[in-house]
Order: sequence, then C-alpha cells, then structure tokens
Amino acid sequence: MGGRGRFSDPRIGLFINETPELVTPKLAVLLDYQLHLQAPTPVAGSFDRAAAGRGAELFHGQAGCSRCHQGSTLTDVRRGPDPQQPLLHAAAETGMDARYAERSATGQYRTTPLRGLQQHGPFFHDGSAADL
Repeated sequence: MGGRGRFSDPRIGLFINETPELVTPKLAVLLDYQLHLQAPTPVAGSFDRAAAGRGAELFHGQAGCSRCHQGSTLTDVRRGPDPQQPLLHAAAETGMDARYAERSATGQYRTTPLRGLQQHGPFFHDGSAADL
C-alpha cells in the first residue's frame, strides 16, 4: 500500500490525504486476517498452571476482563455499532490509567485479542506489567 491513504492527527497538525486511497479500503480485511490468526502452542513448561488457573478466575470473575475479552478471539472489536470499525473503550471502562490511552490518536483502548499473549509484553491496557 506504500502508505498511500488518509491519516490525520490534529494533535500534531498532521493531515495526509494521498490519492489513490489504498489503505482505508483494506482495513476491514486486515482486521479479519488478524482475528483469524491461530495462537501458537505455548512452549512446554513455559508457564505455571496453578498461577494460570488463578489468573483465569480473576479474568472471568472479579477483574471482569471477560466482559470485553470474549469469544474465540478474546476481543470485542467487532461488537460495536459498525462491525467494520473496531469498538473502542474509554480508559474509565478498563479501570486502567488514562495516561496510556491519551498517547493514542483516539485517547481510547481497543480490546486487543489475547491469543499468543505470552509472547509479547508489556501487559494490561496501560503496559503496567512486565510479565504475566
């Protein structure tokens, strides 16, 4: 696509409008691709099963993570008013520090799919955990 598309970030006075527009028409297909990637199998002995069980209890219970991280993709990005536009959440909805989201163009969080999570940190919406 060569970066040929539309992008704007008024915070820094950046407005790009390339012709022909090659990026936006492909975003839905790229999201679909991302959501269909298979998670890698964890390396044997790479995690503590008891700790993972405790984490699952928090994930589905008190922490409420499963309200947004749901279904086979462990995300709700397609559950908004327009399934072709990723659903975004205000920082207050996630219970995380808003300063991390404020650095993004939208000031909001997208519910990242969690498959293969152990392979890339930092963790949590605000990057506050170095490891799981």
